[in-house]
Amino acid sequence: MKVRQLWKRKRAFKLVETLSQEQTDKIIRLVLIKEGLIAEDQEVSSTVLSDIWGQGVLVFSYELVVQTNDGDLSATRRQFVKDLQTVCSAQKLQGLPGYPPLMVTDFWVDERQSLHIDVANIANKATAQYVHDINKVEQ
Repeated sequence: MKVRQLWKRKRAFKLVETLSQEQTDKIIRLVLIKEGLIAEDQEVSSTVLSDIWGQGVLVFSYELVVQTNDGDLSATRRQFVKDLQTVCSAQKLQGLPGYPPLMVTDFWVDERQSLHIDVANIANKATAQYVHDINKVEQ
Protein backbone atom coordinates (compact mmCIF):
# COMPACT_ATOMS: atom_id res chain seq x y z
CA MET A 1 0.00 0.00 0.00
CA LYS A 2 2.78 2.48 0.89
CA VAL A 3 4.53 1.86 -2.42
CA ARG A 4 1.35 2.71 -4.28
CA GLN A 5 0.91 5.94 -2.27
CA LEU A 6 4.51 6.91 -2.94
CA TRP A 7 4.04 6.24 -6.65
CA LYS A 8 0.87 8.38 -6.68
CA ARG A 9 2.65 11.18 -4.85
CA LYS A 10 5.59 11.11 -7.30
CA ARG A 11 3.21 11.08 -10.25
CA ALA A 12 1.24 14.02 -8.83
CA PHE A 13 4.43 16.01 -8.26
CA LYS A 14 5.64 15.25 -11.79
CA LEU A 15 2.40 16.76 -13.09
CA VAL A 16 2.83 19.85 -10.89
CA GLU A 17 6.45 20.13 -12.01
CA THR A 18 5.52 19.87 -15.71
CA LEU A 19 2.75 22.47 -15.42
CA SER A 20 5.03 24.77 -13.42
CA GLN A 21 7.80 24.41 -16.00
CA GLU A 22 5.42 25.20 -18.87
CA GLN A 23 4.13 28.28 -17.03
CA THR A 24 7.63 29.47 -16.16
CA ASP A 25 8.91 28.89 -19.71
CA LYS A 26 6.02 30.97 -21.07
CA ILE A 27 6.74 33.89 -18.73
CA ILE A 28 10.51 33.78 -19.23
CA ARG A 29 9.98 33.75 -23.01
CA LEU A 30 7.90 36.95 -22.73
CA VAL A 31 10.60 38.60 -20.60
CA LEU A 32 13.39 37.57 -22.97
CA ILE A 33 11.43 39.00 -25.91
CA LYS A 34 10.82 42.22 -23.96
CA GLU A 35 14.54 42.44 -23.18
CA GLY A 36 15.41 41.87 -26.84
CA LEU A 37 17.40 38.76 -25.98
CA ILE A 38 15.40 36.48 -28.30
CA ALA A 39 13.20 36.91 -31.37
CA GLU A 40 9.41 36.79 -31.05
CA ASP A 41 9.22 33.52 -32.96
CA GLN A 42 11.85 31.81 -30.79
CA GLU A 43 10.77 29.19 -28.29
CA VAL A 44 12.25 28.82 -24.82
CA SER A 45 12.79 25.64 -22.86
CA SER A 46 14.31 25.01 -19.49
CA THR A 47 16.09 22.31 -17.58
CA VAL A 48 14.50 21.14 -14.34
CA LEU A 49 16.85 21.51 -11.37
CA SER A 50 14.85 19.44 -8.87
CA ASP A 51 17.26 16.55 -9.42
CA ILE A 52 19.99 18.78 -8.01
CA TRP A 53 18.09 20.63 -5.27
CA GLY A 54 15.69 17.94 -4.17
CA GLN A 55 12.19 16.67 -4.65
CA GLY A 56 9.54 19.33 -4.63
CA VAL A 57 11.78 22.25 -5.58
CA LEU A 58 10.46 24.03 -8.67
CA VAL A 59 13.57 25.66 -10.11
CA PHE A 60 14.25 25.89 -13.84
CA SER A 61 17.45 26.76 -15.63
CA TYR A 62 17.72 28.66 -18.91
CA GLU A 63 20.79 29.00 -21.11
CA LEU A 64 21.04 31.17 -24.19
CA VAL A 65 23.84 32.62 -26.25
CA VAL A 66 23.83 36.40 -26.09
CA GLN A 67 26.09 39.19 -27.16
CA THR A 68 26.83 41.17 -24.03
CA ASN A 69 27.66 44.77 -24.89
CA ASP A 70 28.14 46.00 -21.37
CA GLY A 71 30.16 44.59 -18.55
CA ASP A 72 27.54 45.47 -15.95
CA LEU A 73 25.73 42.18 -15.54
CA SER A 74 24.11 43.40 -12.32
CA ALA A 75 22.26 46.15 -14.23
CA THR A 76 21.09 43.59 -16.78
CA ARG A 77 19.89 41.34 -13.95
CA ARG A 78 18.04 44.21 -12.25
CA GLN A 79 16.24 45.07 -15.50
CA PHE A 80 15.43 41.39 -16.10
CA VAL A 81 13.97 41.06 -12.58
CA LYS A 82 11.95 44.26 -13.05
CA ASP A 83 10.57 43.01 -16.37
CA LEU A 84 9.85 39.61 -14.82
CA GLN A 85 7.78 41.25 -12.08
CA THR A 86 5.91 43.32 -14.69
CA VAL A 87 5.08 40.29 -16.83
CA CYS A 88 4.04 38.21 -13.80
CA SER A 89 1.73 41.02 -12.71
CA ALA A 90 0.25 41.38 -16.20
CA GLN A 91 -0.34 37.61 -16.32
CA LYS A 92 -1.87 37.75 -12.82
CA LEU A 93 0.48 35.12 -11.41
CA GLN A 94 0.59 34.63 -7.67
CA GLY A 95 3.15 32.92 -5.49
CA LEU A 96 2.95 31.82 -1.91
CA PRO A 97 2.09 34.61 0.54
CA GLY A 98 5.14 36.81 1.06
CA TYR A 99 6.89 35.65 -2.11
CA PRO A 100 6.78 36.74 -5.73
CA PRO A 101 5.43 34.07 -8.11
CA LEU A 102 8.76 33.77 -9.95
CA MET A 103 12.16 34.69 -8.63
CA VAL A 104 15.58 34.80 -10.29
CA THR A 105 17.96 32.78 -8.12
CA ASP A 106 21.03 32.86 -10.37
CA PHE A 107 22.08 35.02 -13.33
CA TRP A 108 25.51 34.74 -14.93
CA VAL A 109 27.45 34.62 -18.20
CA ASP A 110 29.99 31.87 -18.83
CA GLU A 111 33.18 32.00 -20.87
CA ARG A 112 31.28 31.06 -24.06
CA GLN A 113 29.04 34.13 -23.64
CA SER A 114 26.07 31.95 -22.69
CA LEU A 115 23.66 33.64 -20.31
CA HIS A 116 22.46 31.34 -17.54
CA ILE A 117 19.31 32.20 -15.63
CA ASP A 118 17.81 30.07 -12.85
CA VAL A 119 14.22 30.87 -11.94
CA ALA A 120 12.23 29.54 -8.99
CA ASN A 121 8.48 29.12 -9.38
CA ILE A 122 7.41 29.69 -5.79
CA ALA A 123 4.27 27.59 -5.81
CA ASN A 124 5.07 25.35 -2.85
CA LYS A 125 6.85 25.34 0.52
CA ALA A 126 9.84 23.33 -0.73
CA THR A 127 10.63 26.02 -3.31
CA ALA A 128 10.05 28.82 -0.78
CA GLN A 129 12.52 27.09 1.57
CA TYR A 130 15.03 26.78 -1.29
CA VAL A 131 14.72 30.53 -2.02
CA HIS A 132 15.10 31.30 1.68
CA ASP A 133 18.26 29.15 1.85
CA ILE A 134 19.72 30.73 -1.31
CA ASN A 135 19.11 34.22 0.13
CA LYS A 136 20.87 33.22 3.37
CA VAL A 137 23.93 31.98 1.46
CA GLU A 138 24.14 35.21 -0.56
CA GLN A 139 24.15 37.42 2.56
